[in-house]
Amino acid sequence: MRLLQRLNTPAVKFLLRVVAVLILVGGAYRFSLITLLNGVSLETPLAYLGLVPLVALFLIAVNALAPKPDANIHDRYIDYIIGVPLLLFALAIVVIVPIRLSTFFWLWRLDLVSLPFFAAGAIAIAFGVRALWRIRLPLGFLLLAWPPPYTLFLAAELQWFTSVTIGAARSVLRIVAVAQPIDAGDGSLFLVPNAVHPFVLSVSSACSGVNGIFGFLLVAAACFAVVRGKLIAKLTWIGAGMLLLWVLDIARILLIFATGKAWGEDFAISVLHPILGLVLFNLSVLVMLLALPLFRLKLPHPAIYRWLPRPASTAADGTRTPFVVRPAVRRAGVALAVLAVAGVLTGAANARLPEFELLSHDLGPPRLQPSAVAAYGVPDWSLRQVDSYPWARAYFGSDATWYRYNYGPGPAAFGQPLGLQARFLAPIVMDVISTSNLGTFSAYGIESCYRFHNFLIVEGRRVDLGAGVIAKAITYRNSATGLNWTAVYWEWPVLWQGQELYERIVLSMSDPGTARLVAPSPWSGFLSGLQLSINNTLEGNTSSLPGERVNVARSRDFLTAFGHEVVMAAARSSSAQGRNT
Repeated sequence: MRLLQRLNTPAVKFLLRVVAVLILVGGAYRFSLITLLNGVSLETPLAYLGLVPLVALFLIAVNALAPKPDANIHDRYIDYIIGVPLLLFALAIVVIVPIRLSTFFWLWRLDLVSLPFFAAGAIAIAFGVRALWRIRLPLGFLLLAWPPPYTLFLAAELQWFTSVTIGAARSVLRIVAVAQPIDAGDGSLFLVPNAVHPFVLSVSSACSGVNGIFGFLLVAAACFAVVRGKLIAKLTWIGAGMLLLWVLDIARILLIFATGKAWGEDFAISVLHPILGLVLFNLSVLVMLLALPLFRLKLPHPAIYRWLPRPASTAADGTRTPFVVRPAVRRAGVALAVLAVAGVLTGAANARLPEFELLSHDLGPPRLQPSAVAAYGVPDWSLRQVDSYPWARAYFGSDATWYRYNYGPGPAAFGQPLGLQARFLAPIVMDVISTSNLGTFSAYGIESCYRFHNFLIVEGRRVDLGAGVIAKAITYRNSATGLNWTAVYWEWPVLWQGQELYERIVLSMSDPGTARLVAPSPWSGFLSGLQLSINNTLEGNTSSLPGERVNVARSRDFLTAFGHEVVMAAARSSSAQGRNT
């Protein structure tokens, strides 16, 4: 009984509400957060993005406990007026945008853009706008977990920084001869003279120190917001930390060379290399935090006493008034119910994101190689190139290519789950257009092209091909011949020699005539079907004429199922290549 009485206090209820909101936000974005944390073990400058949510939690605690005046807002209507649109905006990003952008949603990791808005809406509804205003900077800090801005910056600066590190390492090796620079290529190769088995190591961009410096800048950005002191002192402290990490990274390279020389390549690469960088990073951050007083900087002291029980006060008339913690939002039952609904919907959409990993890595870069759809065809169907169009460069850029292929059913395709029950069918045409200029696909859209050639668009809608690929299925009529055609097309990123390219894949077939198509009906779960329905409604897709609906649906379902097989063949090839590398 006493335990229940102790738990039934405002302070304990407030803490339970904090835990509930953390669980709701974490559960709604479970997969997004897991992919960030998985990146910490990778040798990439973006590895330390996994620290951003943890640092944000630290900043929230500091800002919540710091003795600062709150905004004078005590209206629950304002809490909902601000909080609900934030939740709806976050929900729209994870429910509607993936259908519109297909695999580019994961390439640009827009789920991580949605996270701060969802968290802000949850705070506004559960704790009030006053609390949201107090922790606005930590919530904004969550946006630093978004990879694309760093990818654009690092692509331009990484090679320069790597060259500087290699030059410094080669200079030190003239004094500490634990390895011999090899004067070949870009100068990144070093011969380690082990007595049993000499071997060659390469100092790549991942080993240049940029990983640690990037991680320190994330921590420094958090410290910049809470550390007290002059601006010039803060900037000097950040510069000193970057220099320390760079010097320690050169020491790490030399230590790996030395251990390789003494105990061999396996110990240096398999044992020391994976953990040494993380150890030195943590040591550097600890040293710089301890060195704050040297730069006349200091961390604020959390006002924990504000949340501790205080002794009862005695009024002038002798009555005793117990101390009570009074949060801005006293009752949060309705707020938590609203958050639970938003959290379930967002979590369901977030749970579908693993599909994207069939074609992309955790932090967004594509796994696919160019023309993977042509290299790995559909089982029981023959594939051959029939044409190419060099004039595509005039529209899609100087490096653009356009190849046309024909799919024909092999003997085993007839009567199969994806096949035919009659032997007459025109080939399925597959066009593969590749370019480095993604904007040209918008400038020269498929439907605009068909309308330009005076084709009538009979029907169009979004369809799910699996692996996160959302395609557009359209049926159009050739005015000259009166023949209906069906096309399913999509666009996705591919990776070629470290450069990101983009492909448009178009599958098209004419009216099958007397051929009876055999294909499973497209199926999707409740949420996927809801997402497709919402997007098709928003796009105002045209509907087929009543007399043609059966034939149009039959061709569309067949080509959608065929597109699913094409996508999954490419996905299997990309997964196999990922395991081999």
